[in-house]
Parts: sequence; C-alpha cells; structure tokens
Amino acid sequence: MKQKSFLSLLFTMVFGLLFLLVPNVAVAQNSKSQNKQPNVVFGPGEKMVFSLGYGMVTAGEAVVQIIGLTEYQGRTCYHIQSKANSNQFFSSIYKVRDKIVSYMDVEDLFSRYFYKRLREGDYRKTVEISFDHENEVAHYANGTDYPISRGVLDVLAAGYFLRTLDLVEGSVYDLPTHSSRKTYNLKVYIRGKKTVKVEAGTFDCFVVEPIMQGEGLFKHEGKLTIYLSDDQYRVPVLVKAKVPVGSIKVELKEFYPGRPIQQND
Repeated sequence: MKQKSFLSLLFTMVFGLLFLLVPNVAVAQNSKSQNKQPNVVFGPGEKMVFSLGYGMVTAGEAVVQIIGLTEYQGRTCYHIQSKANSNQFFSSIYKVRDKIVSYMDVEDLFSRYFYKRLREGDYRKTVEISFDHENEVAHYANGTDYPISRGVLDVLAAGYFLRTLDLVEGSVYDLPTHSSRKTYNLKVYIRGKKTVKVEAGTFDCFVVEPIMQGEGLFKHEGKLTIYLSDDQYRVPVLVKAKVPVGSIKVELKEFYPGRPIQQND
C-alpha cells in the first residue's frame, strides 16, 4: 500500500469521493431520471471544524471553509479550502499537514481549479488541475491532459454540490467525477434517516452510503457511512468508516453558516 495517512484519505473521501454529483447530468432516483434546480445553501464565510479519530484515539482536526469569491477563467468561483492536521500526540508518530483547494463556479457549480498538497510523514505530493469544460479536458500542472465530462467536479467541490440536492430516502444516485487522472462513476445510496448527537449538537440526518471506486483504503474494501443533516444547511455531521486497518470517525465540532450568493448579486 502506498504511504498515505488515514487523515487525508478520509478527509478527501468526506468532501469528495463520497459526494460526486454534477449538474446537467441525469440523476437516477428509484430508476427514474430527474433534474432539479440546485438549492445553494452555502456561501462565503461558511466554516466547518471536525475532529478526526482512529479507533479510540483523537488523531487531529480538519477545517473546511469557503474563504470567499475569486475570479478564474473569466468566471466567479467559490474559493473552497480544507486543511487536515494531526494533533501533537499523533504528530509524534506520523505528522500530517494537508491542504486542498477548489474553485467552484458560482453560476453552474462546475469545478474550475483543484489543488492538493500532501505533507504526511516523509511523503510529499502536490497535484494541480485546471478544468476546461468547453473542450472536456483536465490540464495537469505537470503538462499531462486527461479527458473529462463537461460539468465534472473535483473531490472537494463535489461534496458541496450534494448539499444542493433535494435528497429522498431510498434514492440511488449514479455519479461522475474526476480524481487521480480518471473520470468515472460511483453510486451513492440514501439509506434512510437517523438522529445523531455530536459535539456541535443533535441533528436529524440522512444516512448516506457511497460505493467507492477510488484509490486508497476504501477501494472496494470496508464500509463508509455519512450522516448529512436534514436541515437547510445539509452539513456532514458524522462519518464512520470500517476499513481493513481499523475504524475511523469524523465528527462535527463547530459550524458557522455562510452567506449564499444570489445569481443577481
């Protein structure tokens, strides 16, 4: 197995590979296709803070926020940023300082730019991608290009798009995305609802189960369950994962709403 910390793997999964939905693509729901206008519930200023646990050990913290708006490719985009850091105790064993950035088009919610910097023990990796939706190409900073579907999302912006959908119990969503030089589909199941209590409070949640196809610990192994709040914000409240090397938990500690951008702003 490649040297990767569970912190960044899980964090990327939470805001990416588990939420791979794109606009203008048919969404399968109980064998019926439907397209609905997205309801954008997030905006600049939004911030989510999570604790990251491995078994009984609290291993670190993750912060996900919309820093503001930025211009890219002549488009106005949400500047989304996530950081995952191991705590002092876990850093003595395996230090993690990871950062992910996504520019998500405000109008059509496509991904326009993606940046990932991994600093995990002695492992170093940086990925930078510019998405050309008009020509259906992902341009990597190392000079390589890969085909994409128009409207595809990166692994961070995809989580935000899921929050805009009108979720229904029993639904199955067939979802395309681009990650690790590949554009592919995965299925996301809405298993039901459950009340969940975490440090940030008590929430009624949708129980979401993605079937992974990506790289890393969750590739065809283990089980991943996400509890997404059934309220106006659709916040990922809790994530539980059972993988070959143990159990992982991500729990919401703090949430600060942002200001949704209206199309006529």
